[in-house]
Amino acid sequence: MPVIQRIYSKFYEHLVELRLWVLFSLIGAYLLISWLLFVWAGETDLVSDPVVFLYFASTTASTVGYGDLSPATEAGRLISALWFVPGALLIFTAVLSKLTSSLVQGIRRMVDGRGNFKSLTGATVIIGYHRDRTERMITDLIAGRDNDTKIVLLATSADITVPEGVRYVRGDRLDTLETLKRAAVEHAEKIIVYTESDAETFNTCLAIRELSGNVHVAAYFGDRDTARRATKLAHVEAVVSSATETLVRAAQDPGASRVIMALSSATHNATIYSGVLEGARGYLAAEVEQQFLSVNAVLLAVSQNGADDVSFKPFPRDLKGGTTVYYVAQQRLEPETWSRLMEKLDAAVLA
Repeated sequence: MPVIQRIYSKFYEHLVELRLWVLFSLIGAYLLISWLLFVWAGETDLVSDPVVFLYFASTTASTVGYGDLSPATEAGRLISALWFVPGALLIFTAVLSKLTSSLVQGIRRMVDGRGNFKSLTGATVIIGYHRDRTERMITDLIAGRDNDTKIVLLATSADITVPEGVRYVRGDRLDTLETLKRAAVEHAEKIIVYTESDAETFNTCLAIRELSGNVHVAAYFGDRDTARRATKLAHVEAVVSSATETLVRAAQDPGASRVIMALSSATHNATIYSGVLEGARGYLAAEVEQQFLSVNAVLLAVSQNGADDVSFKPFPRDLKGGTTVYYVAQQRLEPETWSRLMEKLDAAVLA
């Protein structure tokens, strides 16, 4: 008896929740019983062809009732009135309820940050939330025209404003692997980490590296020593506050702070972008400058031996292949424009 009672309780639970297997079983049983009843009633026009019978059942269930099919016998009409039509309406209502419930639950999960974006590839992930700054970062990402159309925001707070088009993931902690996976970190294109504390940012950077060893990570730190350790151990691009230096520049050269802020944001007329001089050949810095000017861009700095080795004008005479160049332009150079620029540089080398 206890076994039967447990089975009954489990079945009743699944029936109340209208599990998919229960729903399909009810539909199958209803169609089979209806078909047998119509066969018994002699409704050959309705049951001779399975497609015709399914068509009749669907039009009846949806209350459309085209009128091209209907029972011809008295028994068939009674079966239709007492069994087929009420059953069809009940099942149709149950299916609609299940679909609506699933849709509402899915939307609610997304709104509450309980969505799962593990399969999302090429996303830009922002980890951490600051009410004003995060929204500004998202605006800059979109304005940068770097194909940042898939943005995922990971935060611990439920009281946040999620900009339109941004996917939201909420977790109890930001440095747990499962939460990071849900936020599409494993297959992300770039990641920005800006949490409430340096310790949380540091741990999050280490966790990211467990999931992806190649993704570019930019992380903000308030402490320079922590930033240095994160750069060395987690291989991230650590960003520290330059407010002190900017304040000094503004005092010594009025207006310098506005220029620095303008160059740091893609929402202004121009900002800083980067690219890599592909190929194994070397290039003359003067020729590179000239080619950038030809596409309305200004070469600002170059890096030949890593992120810490940045050279400003006067540039080294020769720039080897693989050099990272930083330029100022109104927008990022389109791939076609960049390809033409590289072709001209290669042609100049061969000449």
